Amino acid sequence: MPGKIVAVGAALGAAALVAGWALVGPARETPPLLAWQDAQTVARGEAIYAGECAACHGPLGEAAADPAPGAAPAHDATGHTWRHPDYALVQLTRSGEAADFCRTLDASGMPRFSDSLGDREILDVLAYIKSTWPEDIRAAQEELNLLHRAQNEAYRALLAEQ
Repeated sequence: MPGKIVAVGAALGAAALVAGWALVGPARETPPLLAWQDAQTVARGEAIYAGECAACHGPLGEAAADPAPGAAPAHDATGHTWRHPDYALVQLTRSGEAADFCRTLDASGMPRFSDSLGDREILDVLAYIKSTWPEDIRAAQEELNLLHRAQNEAYRALLAEQ
């Protein structure tokens, strides 16, 4: 009799695990905050970058050239953009707040784009920038994003609420 109870208990436990897995399913990976692999997103971002960013930061991709002296930092592999997680780039572009340093940048420097660009447009521009980085630079930035997964997900949720 105890053997039957153990067998029935094991069968019920296995059934519960299967049922639970069917309801929850396998772990789903959250999409990246910056959709740099999406061609439409990148195309929209490239157009916005040309009109809003290139004058200060210089062109990207094949058109990239050495920035003029005194220009804003380049967004390519020679710059430092890739050294920041995605959420910090969004925050900096929206409000001028440098999340990594917990301070606001000089008001005469980077414009605050929250008044002139919507969140979707900011995400598109940053996705375009990220799409132009060499694979090794993008991989290094993705490792940084792993350390800041919670912040990236919180920022995604915050933007979705607006």
